[in-house]
Amino acid sequence: SAGFEINDAGFMQRADRQSAWNWIGIRPNKATKYYRNLGLNTNQWGQWTAAGLPLSAGGNLNAWAELPNFWQVNGGYGMENPWATYDDRASRGGPALRNTFARFGWFGMSLDQRKRIVPGFNAFFNAYDEGRSWTQSYSPRLELRPSNRLQTSLSFNYNRRVQDAQWLGNEAFDGRTAYTFARLQQTTASLTARFDVTATPRLSLQVYAQPFATTGRYSRLRELAAPRADRYDDRFQAFGNGRDPGGFNFKQFSSNVVMRWEYRPGSTLFAVWSQGRDAFDDNGQSQFRAGREFRDLFSRRPDNTFLVKMSYWFAQ
Repeated sequence: SAGFEINDAGFMQRADRQSAWNWIGIRPNKATKYYRNLGLNTNQWGQWTAAGLPLSAGGNLNAWAELPNFWQVNGGYGMENPWATYDDRASRGGPALRNTFARFGWFGMSLDQRKRIVPGFNAFFNAYDEGRSWTQSYSPRLELRPSNRLQTSLSFNYNRRVQDAQWLGNEAFDGRTAYTFARLQQTTASLTARFDVTATPRLSLQVYAQPFATTGRYSRLRELAAPRADRYDDRFQAFGNGRDPGGFNFKQFSSNVVMRWEYRPGSTLFAVWSQGRDAFDDNGQSQFRAGREFRDLFSRRPDNTFLVKMSYWFAQ
């Protein structure tokens, strides 16, 4: 219900939401010359507020398979909001905004997991707001296992999106509150590296590092006019004097190095080194340039944290 609050005991994204989900699938349990394992399923969902306002409705089709050569592939396609639903959080305290019909899909593959070198790839796309908004995301990865003691992985994510109705702010204007939105063009890139080595059964080292950079530019500043209108363009109107909404540039680097030493049975020593770097500029370069973004990131002064934890087992 709208007043339900559980955050003292755990974490909940939001209250005032009721959901219904349906899932049906089929999985043949006999291998053929075309596949070793296969799964097909479909999902359908709907969400409402306690007062009955429809928040979302949609469905998708999914498929995955392990091929005779031990490659794994998966993919799916879905649709959302084929009829009127509303986002009651879009204007951050203002009126609910009607959602638009959306389409989305994904594809992924991974080569033979038994090998010492295992490449993989994932892709995702969506389109909504009558084609004015869209997302494209690509994630290649590589897993390396040179020996039983050493495992490492490297994954890259590149994401481009355009969100035509991105909330920008609520402003006092002519004695009223204007709920402003703008068109956001955003590019994001990140690299995630993991390195695990077990020197002995009692001594191991784990390394994690991720540089991340995103830039965005706003345009077409508007305000809500008729948020529940049938036509998308009728939901907004021009706002103010047509000022430039600006952009942003955010970069961050996070890393952790953890050494674990079991110096006697049941007793362990951990040594941890964490490093962080970040930079945010809401008036900086909003045109993404990977080389420039990461050079600037690693020129920033880092924050280093060193931790030591030791446990001792008193055996009887």
